[in-house]
Amino acid sequence: MRSFHVKGANVVQENPGDDLATRMAPRPYLHPVRTVAGVVLTEAAPEDHPHHFGLSLAFSDVNGTNFWGGSTYTENGPAVLPNHGRQVPSGWKHQDGHAEGSIAWINHSDQQVASERRSYSYQEHPAPNTWSLSFASVIRPAGAVEQLSVSSSAVKGRTGAGYGGIFWRFPSGDGPPQVFCSAGAGAEAAHGSLSPWLLVGIRHHGKDASVILAQDPGQLRPWFVRTEGYVGAGPAVAWDKPATADRDKPLTLNLHAVIHDGKVANSRHAEELLHQHFTFRNSPDRTP
Repeated sequence: MRSFHVKGANVVQENPGDDLATRMAPRPYLHPVRTVAGVVLTEAAPEDHPHHFGLSLAFSDVNGTNFWGGSTYTENGPAVLPNHGRQVPSGWKHQDGHAEGSIAWINHSDQQVASERRSYSYQEHPAPNTWSLSFASVIRPAGAVEQLSVSSSAVKGRTGAGYGGIFWRFPSGDGPPQVFCSAGAGAEAAHGSLSPWLLVGIRHHGKDASVILAQDPGQLRPWFVRTEGYVGAGPAVAWDKPATADRDKPLTLNLHAVIHDGKVANSRHAEELLHQHFTFRNSPDRTP
């Protein structure tokens, strides 16, 4: 797997994840993700949650297998179980601004339960020191599996823990992160909201950088946002109830990002930058 370059800068490194320990739920991931100026905006295998890997796609429960890594939430609380799955990439093709391939989801019994088609798209952004990224995924049952059931710790009773889906683990910054969305400022306003977009700003090694995350307007999911203990965010597929998928109705996931050197002052500035993302720029009906 390769690195992505925008405006002459190495902004993303692909990792197949095949060297990860079983308890980490091995999977492909993007890390580091950088600004054009080189500010690193992802963290992989941090001490607080060693099963977090940059920008990746993971679920804590798919048909009983943990594809998130770490512990599984049970009726007795979190427990480390021998139930970790893995994601195996194959057939990846690259061209300028786009990478696409297949992912086999293998459960803890070494059987394939799901087949995924995934793509990453990236382009220059009209604003200075800014670029755009999109992560798209379509997941279907595989083999003899008729239906996928995606659950979360929140569904199992852990309040607010609806994480699972495309997830961005940010690095620890020099101070508290900046978080706001259309619902207001701060993680409390963003967590669980159906805002079309979410901004996370950090100051890392003395340099400010911002990431504006967005979902497809026709498929908004609640945002999982955490800033205490670590900084991470992503749309939650199983926020308060399981999500299901079959061959005719696959699980479709998208996350779009504008990566910007510097601070974003307010919601208007964030929306101006987002509207120039290649996904939304020429599609008024899809603009957040």
